[in-house]
Amino acid sequence: MGIMGILKSNSNKDAGSSPELNFYDVKGRQKFNSTKYSIVVKSGRRFAVSKAPSGIDAYRIIGKA
Repeated sequence: MGIMGILKSNSNKDAGSSPELNFYDVKGRQKFNSTKYSIVVKSGRRFAVSKAPSGIDAYRIIGKA
């Protein structure tokens, strides 16, 4: 399964410093941009996770951990 960890990328003191990333809403079948996301590490990969307009979690691969 792998080691899972969650790193906070958005905190109140760093508001506005996160770059805007593109995500894809699988359920709504559309692309969207977001600056509100968290970084999750799964199986040696880093993912950005954001809430999609349809309400599901949208994942974007950032790179190797």
